[in-house]
Amino acid sequence: MDTTSRWSATRRLRAWERQQVRLTEGHRLLDVGCGLGEAALVFAEDLGDTGDIVGIDRSDEMLRVARAQCSAASCRVRFSVGDACALDELNDSFDVVRCERTLQWIPEPLVAVVEMARVVRPGGRVALIDTDWSTFAIDVGDDALAELVRNHVSVERNRPSHVGRRLQDLVRSAGLAVMGHTWQTHTWDSWNPDETPAPDGCFSVESLADDLVEAEHLASAERDEFVSTVTSAAREDRFSMSLTMFAVVARRNRSVVRRRHCKAPVRVRFC
Repeated sequence: MDTTSRWSATRRLRAWERQQVRLTEGHRLLDVGCGLGEAALVFAEDLGDTGDIVGIDRSDEMLRVARAQCSAASCRVRFSVGDACALDELNDSFDVVRCERTLQWIPEPLVAVVEMARVVRPGGRVALIDTDWSTFAIDVGDDALAELVRNHVSVERNRPSHVGRRLQDLVRSAGLAVMGHTWQTHTWDSWNPDETPAPDGCFSVESLADDLVEAEHLASAERDEFVSTVTSAAREDRFSMSLTMFAVVARRNRSVVRRRHCKAPVRVRFC
């Protein structure tokens, strides 16, 4: 999480988001899938001492880190364990709701976006940033290997890994009006496999090979050769990868579904 937050593509998308949502003193921000909380806490400067930041995540471990980081925030901050598809927040209670690289892990991302639309006030904004893993590409000087990976990531398995490309459709389906959208591509130009087990902030080549075998795109007998080809290219400075993330900011202009879900109790802790 720390590494991916430092990607230049992530930083540029967050800067664009901050300009688009235009939070000011006294506003309330909800970060759905807040993780370590560092993205939400940047907005404390905009909210002043009368504003509020609320972050929810399913990982108590990450929230412990987020709570440890919020003591210096100028505004009120609360990080809680919660469910993106059943927000334990009132209707029309936030000026901005953001969600970054979380929808790709939610089986029904539209349910989560409808919940975000429910809790944002009329005139408020919903900001989504997410990855489209179908854009993932690898170049090690082997066209057949590159095509093998491209064919593998072109299919969604077990989760909506291509959700980045669908963000505009999701907010429209939730009754929101698109105000702006953009994208950024992160590129790995080098990697030393003898120093780090995986490219910066990415999965390991071994795990990619295992996924290819599991999906029957690669024979198990060819797994080690795949790994060797990629790592050898990296050692010889013939390695690059790329991945694109998308962002959209939408406005709530009209009434949306006003249903408050509450599937399970939410454990709340205050900073």
